[in-house]
Amino acid sequence: MNDRRRSLQDEIASCTLCSGEFPRIGVDCPPGRLYLDHVQPPNPLTVLFVRVAPPQRERHFYTNSDDNLRRGLFSVLNRLGRSCNNLEDFIRHGFFLIHTAKCAIRGTTRPDLRVSLFCSSHYGKREIEQLSPDGVCFLSKNVGHKVCQALTQEWGVEREVPFGEVMHATINGKRTQFLATKWPGRGWASETVTHLGNLFTALRCLSQERWGS
Repeated sequence: MNDRRRSLQDEIASCTLCSGEFPRIGVDCPPGRLYLDHVQPPNPLTVLFVRVAPPQRERHFYTNSDDNLRRGLFSVLNRLGRSCNNLEDFIRHGFFLIHTAKCAIRGTTRPDLRVSLFCSSHYGKREIEQLSPDGVCFLSKNVGHKVCQALTQEWGVEREVPFGEVMHATINGKRTQFLATKWPGRGWASETVTHLGNLFTALRCLSQERWGS
């Protein structure tokens, strides 16, 4: 982990801003460490996935093999020819995942949009800028799509990112593709497969443009 990323993750781990900002919501902060020591983002980073808040403190995508989003996302990626059976496979394909909000809400597994927007404006934006992915995929229609719209506006995108469509923003001089799709759960996984397949196609075309092949 480089010094800039370590400093940001230290800041996130000890953050209690929501205690003052949302005293009635019951945000379970500070979040502590969100990533296992051996889990580091790949370089280059092809797609950065963004999920909503952890469903429970210390039980989420990176720490719980039974995490519903992990199982759903791996299933979608398998259908797209990116075989993922574990975190090592996930990272080997050039993927990584962060959360819109770093903390769970006490007493519920449901995220809170206000907390996700607030937290992403403080930390999610900086994480994306640091990690410099080729593409960013938000995995939620009700929360992630709205966070996606808010962040891309901060990067100078003048119109809202349509749900399920690939758009781009220029971040630190790099063209980055963006997509908001549904949480890859039972009943709408096929839609997620279609949307994510379109993102992979856009990234492949962008890579060919960059390398002139």
